Parts: sequence; structure tokens; C-alpha cells
Amino acid sequence: MPFPIVRKIKDEEERLAVIEAAKGDNDNMQFPTHVVMKGDEIVGGWCMGAIPLVLMWNKSTSINAKESMILNNVASAMMNDRGTGMYFMACNENSPYIGHMEKFGFLPVWPTNIFYKRTN
Repeated sequence: MPFPIVRKIKDEEERLAVIEAAKGDNDNMQFPTHVVMKGDEIVGGWCMGAIPLVLMWNKSTSINAKESMILNNVASAMMNDRGTGMYFMACNENSPYIGHMEKFGFLPVWPTNIFYKRTN
């Protein structure tokens, strides 16, 4: 049996095939940049740094709703200025913003936890 290999996705058809394979495995890989192949079978998909992740904190007792909207617009403008067509925004489940994210124009991805790892 061949060992899995990882390579950059070649075209839109392959990208969609990775998305469908993930759905078939009860996952929600919506933004793959790389495919994991084992022989002729798609066995994984990776999104390798293609979409920035924005982490913001606003003190809940000091920032009001209007200020939040302004800050959200500033962040969006900054990402747009960088040429970013899409970005992830992390939102803690205890955040007062969690119920408003879709109203701010964000679409949910899937319930997840985010971890970090230092590489140096």
C-alpha cells in the first residue's frame, strides 16, 4: 500500500473533490490548498496559511456596541488594504460578540478549537 503524499492542489476540480471527500468523512474542509493522496484516493486536505486568522480582544466592560462596529470595520479595512479577500476571525464562545458575528458579515465555519505551535 502506498504511503500518503501531500501536494498543492492543481485546479478547481481537484479542490472541489477534496471538499467533497472531506464531507464524505464528516469533516468541513472548505478551503483546501493541498491534497493528501494515498495512491489514487484522496485521504486528506490541508489549508496551509492561505487564509489569515485574525484574533482581537476588546474589553467587554469598556467597548460599547457602536465602538465594536467601528473597530470591526477598521479590521476589515486593514485586511482589505493588505489584499486579503477572505480571513478567519476567531470568536470565543463566551464573547458577547458570538451571537452577532453573522450580523457583522462573518459566516460560521464549524465548531472548533484553535491551537498554536512555535516552530523555532
